[in-house]
Amino acid sequence: MTFIKTISTFLITLLLATTAFGQGSKHKTKILLIGTIHFETPHLDAHELKTDDFLAPKRQQELEELTGILKQTNADKVMIEKPLKEQKQIDSLYKAYLQNKYKLTVSEREQIGFRLAKKLNLKEINCVDIFYGMKHDSLLSVTAKEKNQLYLLKELGTNANNLKLEFDNIVKRNSITEVLKYINKKELLQKNLSLYLKYIAKVGAGENYIGAEAVSDWYLRNLAIYSNVITQINANDKYVILIFGQGHIPILKHLLQNNDDFEVIEVNSVLK
Repeated sequence: MTFIKTISTFLITLLLATTAFGQGSKHKTKILLIGTIHFETPHLDAHELKTDDFLAPKRQQELEELTGILKQTNADKVMIEKPLKEQKQIDSLYKAYLQNKYKLTVSEREQIGFRLAKKLNLKEINCVDIFYGMKHDSLLSVTAKEKNQLYLLKELGTNANNLKLEFDNIVKRNSITEVLKYINKKELLQKNLSLYLKYIAKVGAGENYIGAEAVSDWYLRNLAIYSNVITQINANDKYVILIFGQGHIPILKHLLQNNDDFEVIEVNSVLK
């Protein structure tokens, strides 16, 4: 009995030691979420920013400086806001770019994403976007009118335009690096997400919940993007950079912060 007890104690001790060692040795993948404005217009966003010329020499120099800073992360992957189904097309364009046979378009996906990946000597760019239509948007105004809630959509429009103007003023007065530092601050990310949670979610509440369903469309898209992100990261990846429209970042950040495989890195800790 004593011998059996000794063996049992040994096995339990070994199990605990092995578990502790496994937990200690497992690294968390660092992930830097960079929320950006869209450089090209027109775009599909309802309240889009009228951007300036990002192909101008001054902006091109700023992009070189920005990607020079980001290169210091030695990231293993760069992920961009391009649909997963377009991966082969992006592979072809990026390969041509590496061979100096392709001129970057104005899109931030290329101006930041391609440029950075090349500096990092990466063989490919990862496409992680997926487009889910906002299926309930068309019912929002109808429901709001029926329920005497048009004031909610009016307040939403006013606040969205104010946020757009705030971004526009920042873009006009600052370098691209400073713009990204500003729009990735916690309070600016919350302002964007609050447009959905403060106004849209109320429409039809208590009856048909069209507003809540419209918000769920936005969450569904970001959950699908998150799924693409975590699927394309493997155990050997120590650092990943994700470049996406600023409006996506609050939800993606929440999802990744609550997955213990990842350590979310704050933009302002890198872009000092």
